[in-house]
Amino acid sequence: MAATKKTTRKKQGVTRGDVLWMRSGGALLLMAAIVVAAYWVHQRIQDPSLMPVKSVVLDGSFEHVQRSELESIISQAMSGGFFMLDVGEIQSAVKHLQWVSGVTVRRVWPDVLVIKIYEHVPFARWGGSKLISDQGELFVPHAMGRFSNLPLIDADAEFAAEVMQYSRQISKLLPEGDAVTRLRRNARSGWTVWLASGVRIELGNSKVMERLARARLLLERFVDQKNLLKVIDARYSGGVAVKMKQQASDVNEKTNELKKESTESHA
Repeated sequence: MAATKKTTRKKQGVTRGDVLWMRSGGALLLMAAIVVAAYWVHQRIQDPSLMPVKSVVLDGSFEHVQRSELESIISQAMSGGFFMLDVGEIQSAVKHLQWVSGVTVRRVWPDVLVIKIYEHVPFARWGGSKLISDQGELFVPHAMGRFSNLPLIDADAEFAAEVMQYSRQISKLLPEGDAVTRLRRNARSGWTVWLASGVRIELGNSKVMERLARARLLLERFVDQKNLLKVIDARYSGGVAVKMKQQASDVNEKTNELKKESTESHA
């Protein structure tokens, strides 16, 4: 009788590789579930009917910006619900309006959009069809007629910042009660100022403020007779040449005395 061999069956345990595989599989399933959930949420929040913006609050002075035009621009730029609304697109659309200097757009939970408008403050006319704001920005208004009382500036657009700087400095140096009605920067960087009193001041392209200070001394001397002055030419070294409305000759003021000075060359 042949001997029977007893086979011993080894018990199969869970190996380390199996554990790692199960963990990896579980992580993948969890990640897939998160991706699916995120996609579902993304699709849902893009639906304008889900949490729509129910009211838009407009804030600003609205002295020049037309509310009807603003509302039309905003309605065209709005798309999506509260979360997916493109704030940047709305800002860009509103900023293109002529009188808008700046705009902020913010969401207010749960369904409100607040839009604040900052308008240009006109400082002067720039040529015949533009205005320059108090921040030095050039813009085109709907009509120029109502701004005819503002000073007129003649200069190339690239020099807007420089013109604003000089304009403010010149205004500060003028005698009390007088004001600039026109300011010109010519191709040679020379400055000419027209005053409300009717006087034209030639300042040239160097030492502008120093020359204006000399012109001011003369204006103060003629404070009660400014209507007699026509032109003050301060482009002389140390003096000014004056043309009177009732005289054809030029006279100079140097060290507080008027005298002829025709030998000086223009700067």
